[in-house]
Amino acid sequence: MMTGNIGKPGSGVNPLRGQNNVQGAADMGVQPHQGAGYLPVDDPESITVYTDFYGREHPSKPGYRIPEMFAAAQRGDLKGMWIMGEDLLQTDPNTCHVRDSLKNLEFLVVQELFMTGTARIADVVLPASSFFEKEGTFTNAERRIQKVSRVVEPLTGTKPDGQIVVEMMNAMGYPQDPYSAAAVLKEIAGIVPFFKGVKWEELGDNGKQWPVTEDGSDTRILHVKSFRRGKGKFHIWDFEESSELAQNSHDFPYILTTGRILEHYNSGTMTRRTPNKELVTEDILLVNIEDATEKKIKSGDFVKLYSKRSQTIMKTEVSDIVKPGVLYTTFHFPETSVNYLTGNVGDEYTLTPEYKVVAVNFEKSVYGRLTIPGCIADAAPSER
Repeated sequence: MMTGNIGKPGSGVNPLRGQNNVQGAADMGVQPHQGAGYLPVDDPESITVYTDFYGREHPSKPGYRIPEMFAAAQRGDLKGMWIMGEDLLQTDPNTCHVRDSLKNLEFLVVQELFMTGTARIADVVLPASSFFEKEGTFTNAERRIQKVSRVVEPLTGTKPDGQIVVEMMNAMGYPQDPYSAAAVLKEIAGIVPFFKGVKWEELGDNGKQWPVTEDGSDTRILHVKSFRRGKGKFHIWDFEESSELAQNSHDFPYILTTGRILEHYNSGTMTRRTPNKELVTEDILLVNIEDATEKKIKSGDFVKLYSKRSQTIMKTEVSDIVKPGVLYTTFHFPETSVNYLTGNVGDEYTLTPEYKVVAVNFEKSVYGRLTIPGCIADAAPSER
């Protein structure tokens, strides 16, 4: 945008998402302040659009974001939660805080493929189907709506997510026809402006990029000559150090940053059940050569890694990939449970947690691996 390179093939910025269909989920209105098609839920005109289309009163107040859900559950303001396909106890920060919040709910439903850590503490588990066993659409970061076709029948006792939702709506007094990908896509086209011309039978092998006009034409390049607001707008913010580092630099002088690797997907719930587990068998802590020398550590040694919230024991790899003072690891294996160490403080605007900035310390360990990291009982409530 700074150089005027808009409307040209290959010149755009395409941020990679952490999971498939994150774009599609946002398009459908899963964000608490927006409905389907990104219409603000507190805007009277948007409320009228939704109310007229569905014949039901639409919420006019933004809901909770995920960290706000945990806080509300601890206060007792949020009584129940329905989690679909996410192992919060492994992927969300500050596991002790998450666990306490979920246990404080009156009713927890988890819809899952496998009996994850989160599913084990649920009141009800709804057995779901994988994407091979259902039909629908995924939309990726280039706005491409792709058809997902069923390859095999769902396992006995499991159902596709859409069918589970339909049956739940029927049980709660909102009559629905059996789930159909084509029918749901028709509904979406009726309420989301940029899906207006999307039809199940016309998606083909490669899908279409929204906006899709009523005649079925899609949009390969979204911004050709200008942006919706004109030339665009730049914002400048002064640097502000994370409170995590500012408050803990003395006792916890190292920065732990967490991320993913190619061989495993997110919490590893699926990929740890495949031959990928033979390629990467555990989470490894990368330590810079200078830091390893100071701590008298070599590759293969176990270290106790700890923050003010918890501790775990990990195998190390001495590496020049990370800078001095920075440690790196993944979160794919539950026995490591690295998110016991991470904090639940988020950024000012989106509440996105600081997975990449965790104040920690570490030392060589001779005790092997801890089975389950514990919580530090005297941590502040907001940090538990």
